[in-house]
Amino acid sequence: MSTTEEAEQTKKSLPYIDFATSYEALIFDADRLNPHLNRKEFGNEIKFRLEKQSNLVARAQHLIREGTYAKDTKVEDRMIARIADEEHIQAEMKYVKAIRANEMSEDNRLDILPGGSPNSLREKARWNTNMELHPADRKEIMTRLMAWLPEKYHIVYFDDMQTVAANDASSRAEMLQIVQNVAKENAAEAEASGYKADLDEVVSGLLDDVDPTRDITADKIKASTSLEELEAWSRRVHEYNGDDRILQIYERAAQLTKNEKHQALVKNLRAWQPKTKSYATA
Repeated sequence: MSTTEEAEQTKKSLPYIDFATSYEALIFDADRLNPHLNRKEFGNEIKFRLEKQSNLVARAQHLIREGTYAKDTKVEDRMIARIADEEHIQAEMKYVKAIRANEMSEDNRLDILPGGSPNSLREKARWNTNMELHPADRKEIMTRLMAWLPEKYHIVYFDDMQTVAANDASSRAEMLQIVQNVAKENAAEAEASGYKADLDEVVSGLLDDVDPTRDITADKIKASTSLEELEAWSRRVHEYNGDDRILQIYERAAQLTKNEKHQALVKNLRAWQPKTKSYATA
């Protein structure tokens, strides 16, 4: 009979054996290879596909029962095909989200989310899509996953440069000034090297990135005599930040059309403007 010391020595001399690699562990638990278990994302995928078929049949029957397109069967067929496309996209979105949540919470093998009960975060993430989870659970899951993930992989969302410029007049003016200063610094070198046109093109692009509506000034709006031009300007200003120039454009359009109702509406908007939050123009 060997002693304890001999047994320990024998164990130490044995080569290290990794019973199952992470890949093999995933294979053992892969739901697509074990469909009879009907677990996790595979079960959700089946459920969502059945939902898609049920919704398609119900909506198609309702469409035919109404008889809106009964006179033109081709249009009716196209509408049914459109319903099928919509339901397919909805089902795809749902179970793709379920698969992602399941893979993160179960297959990483790191037990990031606490488990042990049917009401645990791990079980909730396995059996529910992100949309079905309570906001408090979603927040806690995200906090735990972010704490586990190395910081260099964290994704931090922030406003892009144009959004900051559009929402803050002082930032916009500062950004425009920086671009102009850089243009002045490189003007002499660009002129001597024959790249003046290239410098102008780059500077113009940078200015457009900061404020693509800088050419629409109050003086130009007052001097405009074209409704088409004013409409084009209103769309550009609306897409950028919808600042006070919108009212100036509406006011000028009312003057050109001599529409009393339009003029009264603009006057009412002007009266309400101080009580609302609006962005100042640069």
